[in-house]
Amino acid sequence: MILYGGGDHALGLWEILELQGHRLEGFFDDGEGPFTLPPALHLGPYDPTVYAESPLLIAITDNTIRRNLSLRVHHAIAPPLIHPRAYVSPSASLEVGTVVLAGAIVHSRAHIGPHSIVNSGAVVEHFARIGAFCHLSPGAIAACRSEIGDGCFIGTGAIITPHRRIGEGCIVGAGSLVLRDLPPFTRAWGHPASPQEEKPTL
Repeated sequence: MILYGGGDHALGLWEILELQGHRLEGFFDDGEGPFTLPPALHLGPYDPTVYAESPLLIAITDNTIRRNLSLRVHHAIAPPLIHPRAYVSPSASLEVGTVVLAGAIVHSRAHIGPHSIVNSGAVVEHFARIGAFCHLSPGAIAACRSEIGDGCFIGTGAIITPHRRIGEGCIVGAGSLVLRDLPPFTRAWGHPASPQEEKPTL
């Protein structure tokens, strides 16, 4: 396995790999550091010829960067990475490049698109659908039959109530309660959440 990214999120993924007994060959990072992963594992900037047969996981929390990097990598994308202390229902479906961190729950018939992050303690309830390149922050809840479009960021502790639809590219601020559908590229926060102009606290 190879990671693309050497920061804080990458450290968490490396620890999951170690818990599962998988070997990390190294990590690509186009920056100069400092890295959270050991510098000895740094493979340099992305190079498709390095460990070309190893699967790769993009270890970047920013949805837009993760999407852009996915368009340039030539390695096969790794299957979903699930922390051993997370629960994923046997009937849930997770696509490649997705990670589910410690304490998270993904319930029956939920679907999570490629390259998404279900962070520590987040909950994806039954029949909820999460798009590609999303990030559900720690403690966020996507309630039953809710839908979250591609590239959405759901802040820490935010709640998407049942049957709500969150359009592509939305940002929902920390601790918000979403009671109504949100159109694409909306920034919303509050209790209940409402569209805002200024930058939310994430």
